Amino acid sequence: MKIRTEHILTFLKIVAWLAFVGYAIQAGAQTVGLVVGVINPAFSEKLYEVNPLFLKLRQYHIQYFVNAMSMLVFLSAFKAHVWYLVIQLLSKLRLQTPFSRDIAKRLEKIAFELLGIWLVNIMGMAYLKWLEKTTGEQLGDLGVGDEFLLIAAIVYIVAQIFKRGVELKEENELTV
Repeated sequence: MKIRTEHILTFLKIVAWLAFVGYAIQAGAQTVGLVVGVINPAFSEKLYEVNPLFLKLRQYHIQYFVNAMSMLVFLSAFKAHVWYLVIQLLSKLRLQTPFSRDIAKRLEKIAFELLGIWLVNIMGMAYLKWLEKTTGEQLGDLGVGDEFLLIAAIVYIVAQIFKRGVELKEENELTV
């Protein structure tokens, strides 16, 4: 059973690395698209990860385009950072002693970062709705939904369970 669990954790670490690299590439591509979109909007249409709907904003005001693309970059970078935290968590997790203060802190940090993604998405969606009213353009959404709030809540609950596990472990060590 222990070997199977270790294999699963190794597999999850590989998945976390793939997700981290994917979101890092996405954030990088969006950053390049943002910079090129400011300098040469005609060329930026051909780039990967440049939202053509956001390019339309440039004709109204360059700041609209910069703000909208910056939100996309920020969300992708935030997601990459969450996956990096998951990689760190999986690297520190020891099956012999899973309940440690370090693991509980890392879980809580991941929960707060997920909550941050949700909050940035809410602010970004409000900004896009304002832009739609201001410009009349249909801009779509940021591709992030309310699932991040649910995931943040679940991870936070797990972090609290780990904290309680650490407390119980420390109490048992004191009584022995």
